[in-house]
Amino acid sequence: MAASGQHLMWALNEVEGLVKKAARGAGFPTGQAEDLGRVAAYLAGTGASVQPITMALQERLSQVDVRWAEGCVEVQQGPAALIGPIIRDAFAMGCTTAVLTDIRHAPLVGAFLAENGVAQKWDGPVVTRSDTTVLKAACGPVTIPGHDWQIWLDLAAKTYVPETDASRIAGAGAGLTDND
Repeated sequence: MAASGQHLMWALNEVEGLVKKAARGAGFPTGQAEDLGRVAAYLAGTGASVQPITMALQERLSQVDVRWAEGCVEVQQGPAALIGPIIRDAFAMGCTTAVLTDIRHAPLVGAFLAENGVAQKWDGPVVTRSDTTVLKAACGPVTIPGHDWQIWLDLAAKTYVPETDASRIAGAGAGLTDND
């Protein structure tokens, strides 16, 4: 177990995989878990803080309240991990503006857009497309704070099958014989 102040080095696929499992452990649907994993790898690969991922994983799941208008989507409420894909998809469908009621979600929403190649400009709770360059994630090992990694591990552990003789006989793990 890593000390909370310790930073650990990981490959981007390890970051993505663990966050996907953590999101499933937190109760997110499979599609949103996959999205969150990709965005975590994007944030880590650009050197940005992964704190928005950890916060999103710990946020209570609730309904998303979205209002659609011509060229604009307004999000009244909902968890950041569900709002990010909605706004990303709205921009992909031609929306040019999004409004967030909860500005705390801006870093994660911005990451969802950037990971999808959408350059953006923020003016308080309003985001619009911009003509700036979107950062690309670097390849190679990335540093993840030990505190965040441990939270992700704890959430991912909720998806594991309990280790019992019955679970192994039923197919969990390598079984009674491992002849690969």
